[in-house]
Amino acid sequence: MNTSFQSKASWTLLVLILMQFVPLNRINPRITAKHELNGNAQHTLKKTCYDCHSNETQWARLAYIAPVSWVISSTVSSGRTALNFSKWQNYTMQEKKLLRKKIEWIVLEGTAHQPLYYALKTSKALTHDENQVVLQWLNEL
Repeated sequence: MNTSFQSKASWTLLVLILMQFVPLNRINPRITAKHELNGNAQHTLKKTCYDCHSNETQWARLAYIAPVSWVISSTVSSGRTALNFSKWQNYTMQEKKLLRKKIEWIVLEGTAHQPLYYALKTSKALTHDENQVVLQWLNEL
């Protein structure tokens, strides 16, 4: 059986269209508690971290186009599981200490733990001054 290029292209297009109907969890849960972050730190963290580490995700247009949407949804879900600033009040002191060390390591190493995100959104990367604001907030914990 010899399938033509047109037939393969048609099937590929049909699969891509059907992929759009796979439901994903792109809902931002309600925020029930206020943050205990100081103003500068919260502003900085909102700019750089909240898209993956809070219930205040600003979903990009790509988050609605499969199969890219699957990667984005999965990344946000795992980011919220690792650290969710919207639930900061609910963490125990022990959890906050561990999270503090992780955040400090990421800021001090200067590595983007999600390089693709920062490659697409270069304005979201921390500047030197913003690094200092986050480090100051971490030291106040």
